[in-house]
Amino acid sequence: MARQARTVLADAVRIAHWAAGAPAPGSAAPLATQALQRAATALELSPAQVRAGWDRARLAGLIELHGDTARPGWRLRAWDRDDSAVLRGWVALFDAWSLVHAAPEGIEAGAVAEAVEAVPQVLSLLQLSAGPVAVPALLDLLAQRIAELQEERCEVPYGAGRSAAESAPATTGRPVPAADRSA
Repeated sequence: MARQARTVLADAVRIAHWAAGAPAPGSAAPLATQALQRAATALELSPAQVRAGWDRARLAGLIELHGDTARPGWRLRAWDRDDSAVLRGWVALFDAWSLVHAAPEGIEAGAVAEAVEAVPQVLSLLQLSAGPVAVPALLDLLAQRIAELQEERCEVPYGAGRSAAESAPATTGRPVPAADRSA
C-alpha cells in the first residue's frame, strides 16, 4: 500500500524536494507565479501539474508552510525509509479530500469522516498481511473500527436517514425526579 501511495504522490514528492532546495520556494497557496514557473521548468512539468502536486504535497504533510516560507515536512524527510509516514500522508490527503467533497447522496456526512478516521487501521492490516485480503474482511474491519470510534466518543449510531431527535427515547414532558437523576 505504501508503494502505491509513493507512486501516486511521486510528483508531489518531487515538488516538495524542489521547494526544499529552492532559494525562494514560494509562498502560501496558491504557489507564487514566479516560483510556479521555476518549478515547472526545473521539473519538466506543466504549471497545472506543479500546482496540483503542490496542493497534494501540502495536504499530505510533505511541505509545511511557515508564513511565506515553505519547508520540508517531517513526512518528506521520512518518505523513502518509513512506510508508516507514507501511509499517514496518504490518510491526511484523504482526510483533506473528505472535507472538500460532499458525501455521496444517501450517505450521511459523518460517515465519510468516520471512514477516513478508521482507514489507518485498515491500511496497517493491508501492510502487515502477507497476501491478498478479502473485501468482506476489510469492510468488516472498517465497520468494527468505526463502531469503536463511536463508542470512544460515546456516540449512538442513528441509522440511515434518522436524526438525533428521531432516535431519542420518547419523554412524557415531566421532569425527572432528583433520585432518578443520580443513577
